[in-house]
Amino acid sequence: MTADLVVRGGLVPRAGSSAPADVVVVDGVIAAVTTAGAGGRSRRTIDATGLVVLAGAVDAHVHFDEPGRTEWEGWATGSLAAAAGGVTTVVDMPIDSHPPTIDAGSVRAKAESARASSLVDFAFWGGLVPGNVDILDPLLSSGVVGLKAFMCDSGWAEFPACPPDVLARGMRAAARADVPVAVHCEDPSLLGPGDRDRPLAAEVAAVARAGATAAAQGARLHVVHCSSADAVIEAKLWPRATVETCPHYLTLTGGDEAQLGPDAVCSPPLRDEDARLRLWQAVHSGLVDTIASDHSPGPPAHQEGRAPFPGISGVQTTLSLLLTSAELSLRELSRLRTSAARLLGLHRKGVLAPGYDADLVLVDLDSTWVVGGDTLRTRQARSPFMGRTLRGVVVSTLVRGNVVFESGRPMSDPQGAFLRPAATAPAAAAMEAAP
Repeated sequence: MTADLVVRGGLVPRAGSSAPADVVVVDGVIAAVTTAGAGGRSRRTIDATGLVVLAGAVDAHVHFDEPGRTEWEGWATGSLAAAAGGVTTVVDMPIDSHPPTIDAGSVRAKAESARASSLVDFAFWGGLVPGNVDILDPLLSSGVVGLKAFMCDSGWAEFPACPPDVLARGMRAAARADVPVAVHCEDPSLLGPGDRDRPLAAEVAAVARAGATAAAQGARLHVVHCSSADAVIEAKLWPRATVETCPHYLTLTGGDEAQLGPDAVCSPPLRDEDARLRLWQAVHSGLVDTIASDHSPGPPAHQEGRAPFPGISGVQTTLSLLLTSAELSLRELSRLRTSAARLLGLHRKGVLAPGYDADLVLVDLDSTWVVGGDTLRTRQARSPFMGRTLRGVVVSTLVRGNVVFESGRPMSDPQGAFLRPAATAPAAAAMEAAP
């Protein structure tokens, strides 16, 4: 049989060792991962000699804001930045688009917008707010991967915080559908009046309350953007709870925010150096399930002044930031950047093995790039890492065997697909073959 594509000779990280391999693709799916030179005949060939081949990242936390707020970020620019950062699947949050994704109709509208412009595949979180608790079953049947709730003010009037009874009802509905509830955990009673007055105690207390609520309802809690090991450890006290952290909490501190200004403002806020190091320890201990970008850069008018809107650009820089930190092996880095596929039921994604979608990233580990206005592909060329030299250049990004990004530019028309959670992983996969 002649394959559609063979990616030849790239270094594929394996358990215990790494070696050059050929990745054989048929109908957009990985058919085989063989020793280099054994890939056989193909209609197309990509020479990956000297490059590392990784499974495309699944970023479970992005804010692409469209429809309705494309001036913040949109599917065209956001998905290009994702592809440039080795991300082949994004899971978009419900809060920033207008209207927010809190009913089945808004899911359909967002899917139409994404299909028209996205280079990469996409899935959606559905919103949990006080006004939609009676229509959660149709929302959950629309294809969302789970629900997203805020325990504190979200910053948007149309996406209010969930009081305890609403959070419990939402978790009960999510448990029936067997999907997680992603929660922004900060206890409003412990928050001060300013964006920077958000103590660690508020995060930990909210994680404890969310964990108890999830346990009582038989739900799966997913704690997003944990800023500290304390919050991670609290989450792991509760059954079935999973934890996400973000690259900015692993690489920046509150001292950096004071120097960098609005582009480093986020909530929860950046912590001190001791908290940063302890968070890395939690990652190395296996307590953190996934690393997501929480990509949310706002327009200059909203990120300047005395009260900048919290949000950090990250979908393009996360891979290189983690490579530059030198804290993770390639195998562990890839696991943390793809594990969201398993957590969210996107079972054809995130594994470089037969039976999985041919979402591949070819990375030159020997090259570097400088974060700047001419290299960022986001709508807002803003980042707390502006001017930094980062390791690891994404040479090519493939989605289902199609090259969507290469040598710094898009290589295809929009072709992203709407992904819905599924029940089982591909039967053909051998999990130890995963990078």
